[in-house]
Amino acid sequence: MAGVRGNGANDLKSLCDTEAGDHDAPARPKACDLCSVREKSICADLLPREFALVEKIIARRAAPKNRALMSEGEPNDALFVVVQGSFRLTKHLEDGRRQVTGFLFPGDFAGLRPTPANAYAAEALEDSLVCTFPHSFLDTIAADSPGVKDRLIARGQTEYHKAQDHILLLGRKTAQERVAAFIEMLDKAIGEDGGEDTRFVPLPMSRQDIADYLGLRLETLSRIMGALKKQGVIREAGRHSMLISRRPPA
Repeated sequence: MAGVRGNGANDLKSLCDTEAGDHDAPARPKACDLCSVREKSICADLLPREFALVEKIIARRAAPKNRALMSEGEPNDALFVVVQGSFRLTKHLEDGRRQVTGFLFPGDFAGLRPTPANAYAAEALEDSLVCTFPHSFLDTIAADSPGVKDRLIARGQTEYHKAQDHILLLGRKTAQERVAAFIEMLDKAIGEDGGEDTRFVPLPMSRQDIADYLGLRLETLSRIMGALKKQGVIREAGRHSMLISRRPPA
């Protein structure tokens, strides 16, 4: 992992104490003002003086395509916030098979808690960029900014509900309902206006990744996508994107 600038938790506390006594709050770092996911990140809950600390401790890390941001079973002591790109979350089962358990898009978090062994791996689906925050910094700054801790707790609850939704998706829905729900999830996360009552939905993951996530055979996924295209739900489907109907067809 990219090195973190700073001199440890004690220095972080000293910085917080020093800034807390300043009457003239420093301006927010320009990089944070320009960040497209700032309002979704913990940065949205920071006061202006705290952004000066963020500027000292934050590290931006490039994650090239197919490179692991986090590895299953390895320790992690940092929070990652996806700024650009996307990631695939995977876990290896006891029989050696790989299970795709989720995907991360801009504004999503990884590494919510420090751990001696990651429960999953996070691999870049494309050239991506993340901001990293050491958990020691988050613990220190949360004392002055309760909103930071609240946002982490809320995000943890969101991740729990996502896991429950995935279990429900695999156990209760039909194959076609799974694919339709996945397309809807992608549209909400990274979809854009496609014009003429359509939505443009990027597909940074492979068809095999989608099939693994939905618990389907690749042939079944292809057949269902063909059926959804005939129904008008999918207008066009390519290898890396699809165009879907904005409204259900009449």
